[in-house]
Amino acid sequence: MKRQVRAEGIRFGTELRRIRLNAGLTQGQLARAVNVSTSLMSCFERGTHWPRRDVAEALDRATGASGHLIRLWVELSNRQAYPGWLGELVEAEPQATLIRDYAPLAVPGLLQTEAYARTVIEAANSLATPRQIDELVAGRMRRQRIWESAEPPAMVTVIAEPVLTSPIGGPVVMNSQLEHLISQVEKHRIRLQVIPADTRLHPGLAGMFLLLSFRDRADVLYVENAVSGTMIHEPDQVRRMSMLFGDLQAVALSPERSLNRLNEIRRQFRGTPEAVA
Repeated sequence: MKRQVRAEGIRFGTELRRIRLNAGLTQGQLARAVNVSTSLMSCFERGTHWPRRDVAEALDRATGASGHLIRLWVELSNRQAYPGWLGELVEAEPQATLIRDYAPLAVPGLLQTEAYARTVIEAANSLATPRQIDELVAGRMRRQRIWESAEPPAMVTVIAEPVLTSPIGGPVVMNSQLEHLISQVEKHRIRLQVIPADTRLHPGLAGMFLLLSFRDRADVLYVENAVSGTMIHEPDQVRRMSMLFGDLQAVALSPERSLNRLNEIRRQFRGTPEAVA
C-alpha cells in the first residue's frame, strides 16, 4: 500500500505545484493561506505526505483551481483505497458475467458488511493508521457497487463452515453478516453453498481463489495469500481451478441445505448475551 500511496501522492503534488506556480504563489504564501507549515507544503508537492480533504479543499480555494484539485484528490483517494496488487481484480469484477468464489478463511469481500470488513481489515493491518483502515474499508464497500448495476454479475460462492461459525467481530457483527448473506441468497443475488466442518476429503485446502467469466474473453483466475494477490490468465491453470471449484461444490451442502445451515448458525449467534443486548 505504501508504494501506491506515494505514487498517487506524487501525481497530486506535481499538479499542486503546477497550479501554485500558475497562481503566482510561493510555497510559503500558499502554506500560510491554508494554515500549514512551509515544510509540510513542500512534502505535499513532493508526494511524501497526503493532505486531508479539508486541506485539499483549502488548497483548491487558495490557488483558484475551481474544483480541479478536489476532483483529483477524490480520484486518487479512491485508488489508494486498494492495495496495488488488487487493482486488476477491482477493474475486472464489474465486467464479469459470473464470479465463482471459494472462501476458506473469511466471507468474500463482495458480500461483507461494513462492520465485518472493518474487523477483518483491522486484524490484517495491525500497524495501519485509523485513516488507512478507513480508506481500505471504504474501498471494499465501493467494490460492492457492482450489485447496483443494471446487469450485475451472477455469483456462486462456496464457503467453509468455520468461516460462518467463527465469532469474527463478536456475535453482533456475525449476526448482521449472516443476516446479509441470507438476504442475498433469498433475493437470488447469489448462490451459496457451505462445506461442512466435518468434511474429511476436503479438496480446497490450498487457499482462497476466485474465477471470473466474461462475455467477450476467456475466464481468468485470481488467487490471494496474506501479502499479495495475482490474476492468472494461463488456460491450463484456469481450467484446473475451475475443475477444483466443481469438486468443492460436490462436497458442499446443496444450496437449500446451505441456506438452512446459515439460519441455524445465525440463531446460535442471536442467542448469545451480547447479541441479545
